[in-house]
Amino acid sequence: MSRQISTLIGVSALLLWSTLVGLLRLSTENFGPIYTVTYVYTISAIILFLTYGLPDLKKVSKKFLILSSLLFVIFELCFAFSITLANSSEKSIEMNIIFNMWPTLIIIMLAVLKEEKVNLMTILGVIVSFTGIVIVNYHSNLNFIDNFFKNPISYLLIFLASILWAVYCIYTKKQSNGTNAVSLYFILTATALWILTISTQGLHLPHVRGINSYLFIFINAVFFSMGYLAWNIGIIKGNMPVLIMFSYFSPIFSSVFSAFVLNSDLTINFWYGALTVTLGSLICWFSIRKNHIQNNNAKLAS
Repeated sequence: MSRQISTLIGVSALLLWSTLVGLLRLSTENFGPIYTVTYVYTISAIILFLTYGLPDLKKVSKKFLILSSLLFVIFELCFAFSITLANSSEKSIEMNIIFNMWPTLIIIMLAVLKEEKVNLMTILGVIVSFTGIVIVNYHSNLNFIDNFFKNPISYLLIFLASILWAVYCIYTKKQSNGTNAVSLYFILTATALWILTISTQGLHLPHVRGINSYLFIFINAVFFSMGYLAWNIGIIKGNMPVLIMFSYFSPIFSSVFSAFVLNSDLTINFWYGALTVTLGSLICWFSIRKNHIQNNNAKLAS
């Protein structure tokens, strides 16, 4: 599989994930947040196991499997519980802003590790793109400081999730040896969620009438599992800087789909933010392309 195709597959993950916010909200209304997340991960794990199977454990080191599994499972638990504890739409918006720091964190980490050349244009693009995300999610009652002290655990969990996801992406690309272990990660995460759910909620499973509620759970699981499978292919075999650039569009895709599913209107802030994210992503794109052209010219000259 070529690097370009792998990158396109990775980009498709962002489109799949953009449907999840709207679908998860619909499912949460019927099953509650904890059971919704547990059901989605369980069905996702089954889908990945049946379609992709388990990874060839002989191709990767035990150290990689242990560390990557821990990163993935802890990330998912932090993310799930931060959203669960964010018991208002205002806090959910702020959670989204904090979590979407992960592309910026990847750029910073790649620069520190000297994996990618980062110039002033790249930094400018990152800042502009993140500003666009804030604009998309902005409203008059947005107050990070006051809300943080009212619910510090939720904010710390989502910030930790953002860091862990950035570390996971870089570590997987460097140490996976081309092996996609996402099915194993989902099985471990689903197991952890069931242990946590049963220990806190008991075996009192919610009873929901109507096939539509279960259909939304299944659709969530399909998009969720295929999204992670595609993303792992992208970060392992594709172009990481290009994936980071496109990742800034993920909140916009998510807002458009959520507005469609939940019958809500998009504010003027959304369109201003969308244009800002587009501008920032284009700046990053030109910066990355300039670096690649310079590297190719240097190779030809030598």
